[in-house]
Amino acid sequence: MGRTSRSGCGWWWLAIVVRCQAVRWIVAALLGTVWVATAQAEPLGDLDLPIDCEPGMSCWMLRYVDHDPGPGVRDYRCGGRSGDGHKGTDFAIRDLAVMAAGVEVRAAAAGVVLAIRDGVPDVGMDQLDPATLAKAQCGNGIRLDHGEGWETWYCHLRRGSLAVQEGDQVAAGQPLGLVGFSGETSFPHLHFDVRHDGQPVDPFVGPEPAAVCEPGARPLWRDDVAARLDYPPILLTNAGIAPAAPEKDDIRWGWHHQDVLSVGSPALVLWVEGYWFEPGDKVNFRLTDPEKTAVVERSFDVEQTRQRWFWYAGAPRPDEWWPSGLYDGEVMLERGSGEDSQRMVIKRSVELR
Repeated sequence: MGRTSRSGCGWWWLAIVVRCQAVRWIVAALLGTVWVATAQAEPLGDLDLPIDCEPGMSCWMLRYVDHDPGPGVRDYRCGGRSGDGHKGTDFAIRDLAVMAAGVEVRAAAAGVVLAIRDGVPDVGMDQLDPATLAKAQCGNGIRLDHGEGWETWYCHLRRGSLAVQEGDQVAAGQPLGLVGFSGETSFPHLHFDVRHDGQPVDPFVGPEPAAVCEPGARPLWRDDVAARLDYPPILLTNAGIAPAAPEKDDIRWGWHHQDVLSVGSPALVLWVEGYWFEPGDKVNFRLTDPEKTAVVERSFDVEQTRQRWFWYAGAPRPDEWWPSGLYDGEVMLERGSGEDSQRMVIKRSVELR
């Protein structure tokens, strides 16, 4: 979720959990035995990607399951890409414009719809009153039962987009709804949660303990899906060229992605957005004109840890008009030096007419 909480998903699934647990204990009593599905159940396994996107290109995994038992944070690779008590994997999309266009959420495995909730507005947690937020941390969501105690949860869906009802049988890959901005979140994304007997299971690790800082021996993802879900140490997710200094909120609404600008634009500004910046990171901006001459060339040093970072560099119009043609922008994030150095580059172009 956008901001994590240990308190789970709220009241709407509690009644179902209580009812299911009661049924299990009644059956156990009638059979004269104790229910021990936890010890005997097979792993869910072979999970499909729960969102219609290309990881690293049109969606990004921003948060993973928290493996630290205390107040600290530790993802499955011993990094800090999680939140205290975070129980799932967050798949973020670029901005609200992409959300409005529609990004499908899909069933990661075949199952039965156990519970749904709809009607929470897509406004983010800052616009919800505390009472509503306390009852709807997951926002609009769907919960699937896969048998043997296994469940998957799909949170922060778009209001009015849910395509299933309680009791429906669903196939792996079947559309469930659309990515939204509902509940306890500050950005549009899918929070995907796997649980066994009510306990979170990291799909990158699976049900068995993993070696320190490594994926598990039996991760739950299907092999071809796991191959697409790498763990990049640095993330640049969004960039563009604007005719003036952009506002952060405008970027998150999806503005400033034009392919064509006027030669009369008062400025050319190269901007970038990314996640998980660390002290010592260097961010280099370079924008060249049609003759490949640098119009913008600046570097910035990141001085403190930033979960989400937005910045820009630009130049004013030099004369009455900019030279017409193609302008190429490149933002490079550098971390470390020598053999351990890491780089990520994101490029954008715009034509001036």
